[in-house]
Amino acid sequence: MTESLPLLLHVGYHKTATSWMQNRLFTPDHGYAQLCGHQQVHDLITNPHGLQFDPHLMRDLIDTARQKVPQGAVPVISSEILSGHHFTGGYQSDVYAWRLKEIAPRALILLSIRSQMTILPSCYMQYLMSGGTMPWPQFFRGERDIGYPAFSPVHFEYDRLIDHYQTLFGAENVHVVTQESIAHDMGQMADELAAFTGNRLYSGLSDSARVIYAPSYAETTAPVLRRINHVQSSMLNRCPVIELGHTPTGLFKLYGAGHRRVMGALGREPARPIRAYVRDTFGDRFGDSNRRLAALVPGLDLSDYP
Repeated sequence: MTESLPLLLHVGYHKTATSWMQNRLFTPDHGYAQLCGHQQVHDLITNPHGLQFDPHLMRDLIDTARQKVPQGAVPVISSEILSGHHFTGGYQSDVYAWRLKEIAPRALILLSIRSQMTILPSCYMQYLMSGGTMPWPQFFRGERDIGYPAFSPVHFEYDRLIDHYQTLFGAENVHVVTQESIAHDMGQMADELAAFTGNRLYSGLSDSARVIYAPSYAETTAPVLRRINHVQSSMLNRCPVIELGHTPTGLFKLYGAGHRRVMGALGREPARPIRAYVRDTFGDRFGDSNRRLAALVPGLDLSDYP
């Protein structure tokens, strides 16, 4: 019979080293056992219509998967889609939290965040990778019509969602990490998470886990990449007038990767026009939220946050 450790629910945000955690940290050699992937989370939690959502379906999947968890390992579900999507302003992130409360009321919660000044440019580049065609000023304006959500900076007022989870699950059961802390000392971050989850199988971060993922394409490629998306099919553009491939492959990848190689060969650091725009546009937008966050999570290092 396996030791019954609390389920750890890692709910995102997007672009906060979530892939690193899923592929490198939440592994058996670190004392974790992932119960399911993004597809099951989508099918059973985030995708069902509100009038169709049934918490028992996910509970059954968890119960079945937990039977295969090694003794003493921490069961984990990690999927950034649970924090909502930045393309649509993170709408429904509060609803997903309520659904998780129905599914696993005694779970531990992990939220990963990142300075708004760097996460917003990264989100726009992800938008291009999905086939988006808007220039970044239009994307960040979040132009909405009645019933049609769009980007909203409210999604990145982290204190709102963290406070929501603390209310639902208890502040002592909610752990917050920053992407900056992972980049600075991933070993310390992993040690603290193991202590939070009661993971006694964890004996330190393995050498194979100490990997830094390659950055996305340079911001200076954005004007060309978004125009390429007009002539390639993609998640956001299923039916272009002319189809010359599929984003993020084809011409998109050819140009983005080629630009990276050329700049690398020249030894040049590409300009960051999107980051400059974000700083000028949102530099004063998140101060109050970050101060509230500091009060909610004492000791969290927010020195890189506006």
